[in-house]
Order: sequence, then structure tokens, then C-alpha cells
Amino acid sequence: MRFTTPQWRPSAAKRRSPWRSAIDVSAFASIMFALLFLQMGLLLPAHSPMRSLAADLPITVHATLKPAALREDAMTLIITRDGMLYFRNIKISQKALPDAIRVALRNGSEKNLYINADARAKYADIKAVLDRIRDSGMTSVTFLTERYQP
Repeated sequence: MRFTTPQWRPSAAKRRSPWRSAIDVSAFASIMFALLFLQMGLLLPAHSPMRSLAADLPITVHATLKPAALREDAMTLIITRDGMLYFRNIKISQKALPDAIRVALRNGSEKNLYINADARAKYADIKAVLDRIRDSGMTSVTFLTERYQP
């Protein structure tokens, strides 16, 4: 018996159409990831509570919270590991530090100085800075540390 219509053959199933029937989204996904990383890099620093330069603070067991140190008008002094000073995020020399503290106190700032001293800063640098702070007449100084998390 002979069929007039062509029958199915396995060799016909192996042939593929020259047209691709799938949608390629790899280019779209790569653009979306690039935009996501750009947004994360541009928006996260604006929303983060950290508004100062980075210093590796010493770790202590009995650290207490000081929410007043996060205020906009708080007097903060950052001592980096190489001995650089930043008073309210502005680089300053040791000689100009007492005058800057006096000006801040005259402008109505809080009468407490918060020091972010890097854990690897030299003792001589910190002692010299404390002598300069004493020259300005400031008596209330707080060293900020991180709490030990076991």
C-alpha cells in the first residue's frame, strides 16, 4: 500500500528552521544589572548614616551608645592612622585645631568633642592632639569605639 502524503521521517525532525524562536534577554539583563549597580553606588552613600571619613575604631567590650555624636552640629575630630586630622570632616593642622575649636564653641556648638581615633594611630599623635585640645580650653572629650560582637 502506497501513501500519497509524505510520511514523518526522523531525518526531518533533525532539520531546524533558520529562524530562531527564542527571545534573547541577555543584553537586556546586562543593561539592567549595570543600571542597578550605578543606582546602588550613587544612592546608598546619600542614605547611609555614616557622614564621616573612615577610621578603624578600637573595639571594646563595654562601649556605650553616643547618639549625640551623630548630630549635624556635633564637634567630631578624626585622627587617621597616618596622623592626619579632620575636624568636622575638613582637613586641619594641629596648630590650627585650638582656634577651630574655639570658633565652633563661639558659634553655639555642643561643649563635647568626639574623637574618632584610628586603632592603629600612633600614641604620640593622639597625645599631641589632646595637648592641642587642652590648649583650646575644651574639657569634655569622648573617644568613640566599637562594641565587641562575639
